[in-house]
Amino acid sequence: MKTILLDYKKPTERFDALSICLGYFDGVHLGHQALIKYARKNAKYILGLLTFSKPISTIVDNGKSKEVLTSLDDRFKIISKLGVDYYFVTQVDEEFTKLSDLDFIEMLRKMNVKEIFVGKDFRYGAKAAGTISTLKDYFDVNVIDIENVDGEKVSTQRIDNLLLDGDIKKANDLLGHNYSVVGTIVEGRHIGTEIGFPTLNLQLSDNYILPRFGVYKTICYVDNVPHISITNVGIKPTVSNEEKPGIEVHLKDFKGEIKGDVIILEFLKFIRPEIKFSSLEELKAQIADDVKEVF
Repeated sequence: MKTILLDYKKPTERFDALSICLGYFDGVHLGHQALIKYARKNAKYILGLLTFSKPISTIVDNGKSKEVLTSLDDRFKIISKLGVDYYFVTQVDEEFTKLSDLDFIEMLRKMNVKEIFVGKDFRYGAKAAGTISTLKDYFDVNVIDIENVDGEKVSTQRIDNLLLDGDIKKANDLLGHNYSVVGTIVEGRHIGTEIGFPTLNLQLSDNYILPRFGVYKTICYVDNVPHISITNVGIKPTVSNEEKPGIEVHLKDFKGEIKGDVIILEFLKFIRPEIKFSSLEELKAQIADDVKEVF
């Protein structure tokens, strides 16, 4: 799969005839996967997918989350396994959010898009004014039914809410893969080491949505090698009560220096909510119980 960066301000490169999947595809959840797989099976032309460099909500208040389930790189890795030929990334800025629906259509026409695959709730252009009906005036449009699980639409917002509730299992079921974040290991305060449970402090590489504050069973990938791990998400109220929430990861019996390394962290199971303990000894005892449950 080849990545193509699109700049709507400049003349768009013209490709061979394209079939294209349209959407933001944050999370690349079961609904997105169903759309892409249908397109791969039925596309008449070279298959592309168009996504955005960042959420529209970071510029325009559209009632949607400014945080993400997947970075551009995360999306690329998942989508590349689904048989897409081109990964088109449209740069999002304030001017882009003001493009009319017809301006957006013109961009697609200049790219030589002939066929489109979208979910039935797809909208586009300034204030989401563009409709599928208008797309059909210019392209061969395939509208895919919305994926439903337990009688409810599979959506990025639904998965966001599940993560905020700590329902990792259900969120992972709707994603079709484990919720994961990517970050760099940075220097911490070494409090974990002092109480016998050293941790890796993770600085996230993107504005990922943080799941409910608490303790989780996770998989931590160090140099692409997976390690079962235990992770705390939150403000550490017992030892610091930090204003900005963070992520700390404990790998049992891990040896080696990985400060500055990039790791991938997959969330598997919610163990318990974050709690303020009356002492470090009480915290240490609880962590020991948590570790027994995870390992």
